[in-house]
Amino acid sequence: MEEIWKVVTLIALSGIKFFFALPAVVLAGYGPLETIFITSTGGLISFFLFFYFGRWIKDTFFSKKDRKKFSKKNRLIIKVKNAYGLWGIAIITPSILGIPIGAILAAAFFGKGKQTIVIFVFWILFWSIIMSFGLNYFT
Repeated sequence: MEEIWKVVTLIALSGIKFFFALPAVVLAGYGPLETIFITSTGGLISFFLFFYFGRWIKDTFFSKKDRKKFSKKNRLIIKVKNAYGLWGIAIITPSILGIPIGAILAAAFFGKGKQTIVIFVFWILFWSIIMSFGLNYFT
């Protein structure tokens, strides 16, 4: 039972902050394949959850009435969106932004695109595989 809770906790950590979950899974004693399974499961669950509820979250918690038009955060988000587009956001989401923020941005700006989900799933799996083998190799 203790092992199940450890895996569930690591999956939840992967969904919240993917980049920090990878070393945590390796330090918990899991091998490369288990690390890939745990981190990609958490990352994908989090992505789908926040992607499909992203528009609702954006509309509910970030209403247009409460926002400044030109805050530093809004400028940064628009700058990233315009400079890097869907691919850029998908690439940096697992490693820098965090999956919940990246999924909400994807839903808000690219939610109607058919390729959005495929691109994000690819990059979540890519980062999970690369970092899992890299961390297991060097530890």
